[in-house]
Amino acid sequence: MASPVRPVVQDSQSDVLSWIIVAAAAALGAAVEIWIAQHGHRREAWDSPLYWQLGWPTMVAGGFSGGAIARRREWLIGYAPFLGNFITMVVRTGGGSLWPLGLILTGIIGSPGVAAAYLGGFLARRLRT
Repeated sequence: MASPVRPVVQDSQSDVLSWIIVAAAAALGAAVEIWIAQHGHRREAWDSPLYWQLGWPTMVAGGFSGGAIARRREWLIGYAPFLGNFITMVVRTGGGSLWPLGLILTGIIGSPGVAAAYLGGFLARRLRT
């Protein structure tokens, strides 16, 4: 006998929470861009060794934490810090003609953030049950 299928119930309160987490993750990425560009003395944060030593792991950890708290929209939460970082860089530096290449690079370097967000969501669901 087949098991009954339970409908997925959308909780508007958790939807709001997940969007707040997305905004906070994007703000984290913006803060990383500004702080590392200033303290790393580079025009763009990812040109500084501080970005790879401190900023990138911070954004991946932010994806993990956000995924664990929200337990939904992990792909968006994982990419949000990197998109916030990229948008802040484009606004600060005036963009330029290489922004499409930068967006592609952001997608590549942000993929571990997505994996971390999925891992955080998985662990949170697993520990909750």
